[in-house]
Amino acid sequence: MSSLQTALDRYIEISGDRTGELGESISTGLGLIGSNKLVLIADSGSAQSHNAGSWRRVSRIVGLARQLRKPLLLWNLSFHTAARKPSKLDAEGAAKDSQQDVIQFPAPVISVMENAQRTPFSAVELALPDGIIFANGAEALCRHLTISPRTIEVSGAEAIPSGISALLAEVAVIPSNELVTQRSLRLASIALA
Repeated sequence: MSSLQTALDRYIEISGDRTGELGESISTGLGLIGSNKLVLIADSGSAQSHNAGSWRRVSRIVGLARQLRKPLLLWNLSFHTAARKPSKLDAEGAAKDSQQDVIQFPAPVISVMENAQRTPFSAVELALPDGIIFANGAEALCRHLTISPRTIEVSGAEAIPSGISALLAEVAVIPSNELVTQRSLRLASIALA
């Protein structure tokens, strides 16, 4: 999370899932990086601790981003739900709902993946965003995708904000219906592989 704090010029956290749970394993809020206003979803724990409340928090913030017409920034977000609790099925369903919300999101989705060579990001997490910043290597992870998102590899935390700005500028000119179509095509190409 220290790289995230370095990248953000300003951050206002928005917590809760509107059902009484905080969803603390995923941080959400409004952020400012340079002149870019965006909505942030960051993994603040391990994917094994993501409960249904955390995923409902994601869906809530995606809805807010849709209303505000601001891009999404996913920071080390994994959609894995490996929890071994009785509520695992609830968490899996809520994670799939959140993932669907991101697929249908009508504005740019940028993802930052730190240390991706050591973190188990799935093909879905690599295909879902419109652009990915790979901090500290692992850009080769996208090479197996039939249709790859735009990628930038940076060598240190200080280069992440400029990478985000570059990807946002590149993706912002794509019409929203085309962004959704490209995400769906990338995800369908995974299913066919």
